[in-house]
Amino acid sequence: MVMRKLLTILSLLTAATYAADFERSNWRAQLYVQGEPAFLNFKGENGLLDEGIDTDVLTIPISAGALWSPLITPFWKADIPFTLWLGAEVNSIQWGTIEDSPKYHIEVNGSKRVGPQDHELSFLTYAPSVLAGFSVNVVGDLDLRVLGGFGFHFFSFYDDYEGNTTQYTDYVNTAFVSGALEYRITEVFQDVDLKIGLNVRKEFLAYEDIKARNEDKSPSPSPYSRLTFDKVEYKWPVRVGLEISLDFGRESRRDRKMRFKLHDRDGVLREHSEVKDTLSDWDCMAIERDYRFYLDDNGNLPDMSEAFTRTQFTDVLESYLAFCHPADLATKEQLYAAMDSSKVELKEYQVRQEDGRFEQVMASNDPEMLQMFIEYYPDSPRRPEVEAKLRSLSEYDKFRVIQAQNTFKAYLAYLNDNPNGAFRDEAEAGIFELVKSGNRIKDYEIYLKRFPDGKYVEEAKAAIKKANDEASIIEYQTGETYDTSEPAVQEQEPEVVEEEEPEEEVAPAKNKKKAKNAKKNKKDKKASKKAKGKKKK
Repeated sequence: MVMRKLLTILSLLTAATYAADFERSNWRAQLYVQGEPAFLNFKGENGLLDEGIDTDVLTIPISAGALWSPLITPFWKADIPFTLWLGAEVNSIQWGTIEDSPKYHIEVNGSKRVGPQDHELSFLTYAPSVLAGFSVNVVGDLDLRVLGGFGFHFFSFYDDYEGNTTQYTDYVNTAFVSGALEYRITEVFQDVDLKIGLNVRKEFLAYEDIKARNEDKSPSPSPYSRLTFDKVEYKWPVRVGLEISLDFGRESRRDRKMRFKLHDRDGVLREHSEVKDTLSDWDCMAIERDYRFYLDDNGNLPDMSEAFTRTQFTDVLESYLAFCHPADLATKEQLYAAMDSSKVELKEYQVRQEDGRFEQVMASNDPEMLQMFIEYYPDSPRRPEVEAKLRSLSEYDKFRVIQAQNTFKAYLAYLNDNPNGAFRDEAEAGIFELVKSGNRIKDYEIYLKRFPDGKYVEEAKAAIKKANDEASIIEYQTGETYDTSEPAVQEQEPEVVEEEEPEEEVAPAKNKKKAKNAKKNKKDKKASKKAKGKKKK
């Protein structure tokens, strides 16, 4: 019954640990069975047995246990290859015969006579216990595990006589420590290792005053009636034996270092992949299937060069490594090697890819790809160029709306808001096309006023002579009045230069008088010309 319960518990623990995702959680568990040959000594006496009992029984105590690491990746950023354990164990499962056909006398009608010789005394022991301890990876596939436990040691005795059995069970406390040197033989399932080990066990508490049977009040009492063992102990101070175990999620020191390294690379990859959507488990399975991100029978990645270009393969692989979890560490190493064959750090790999991606996004004219480049390479020296291109594309989207409106008001508003805009020439061309289609003098004049150095100045000056004198459509659309008149220029009279005579100096007052006379003569001439013109009419 006890063994059946034990097997049920171990089966449930096996199913639970097998279902755990050790790659993702870094949990670790272990199931083990141990056996150590030993001699168990029973020493006791009572009034019926002639010589008492002092017997060594050869047994092979069996221990079966389950361990679980309560911490998910302890000391995450340190290369300390420790695993802490909590667990339960049923140890010292053993049985045997203590004595068969003992010599004893019973009292019948006031006289002693030899009792029946067919009595057999056998035993079964087991000790359910709780455990705590640690494992350390010594080197490669060799681990050292140390456990300490405390529990209850049950002793069941069976007095059998002519097919009738009387049972009695007693128990005492037990405390022990065990150490096992374990070696990994092979991987039997994914992340499940088969190990063999050498186990040493030491028990500390003495097993004393163990009662074997209640009093037998029958006319022919059992020789073991009221038998109590003064001491039950192992003949050797320690028990040494073999262990076989299944280790779930066990890592060698080399694997641990590599996992830390790849975990850091995953973090950098995720940090620089924020613009990408997080992949679901279904997406990951589909990518793994389509791109064959798994090892073949020879331990290599399948060749996908005929199906995908190097760039396609690498881009998808980056997302897969950032957000998905490869089947095992060996696969993950191969995938990183496929992405980065020279084994350089991820940052250096990304810098090498930066040139090609810069050219790709600049040629695409896709704002989303330009934004992705900025977020993927936040410290890139090319960032100003990409941001300028992004602004230009954003401005282009706005200008396309203005072109669709195709009005003086829209074009002039763009120029006012963006005096140095990328589409200033296009806005000027749009305005001049509208001016030409209206063919109004005032509109040409407004164009010449607004674009004194424009591309179409000469064309506007030539066209203004044949334009009509209708109201300006520019003023009508914008609701503003434009002053196109030329600024007044003040006429200056030609300066009269008198020839100076070297002999005589001309006084300043005399020069002023001559200038006044010259002006008066000019006015008189103009008046006479006007009068003649009227007479002819």
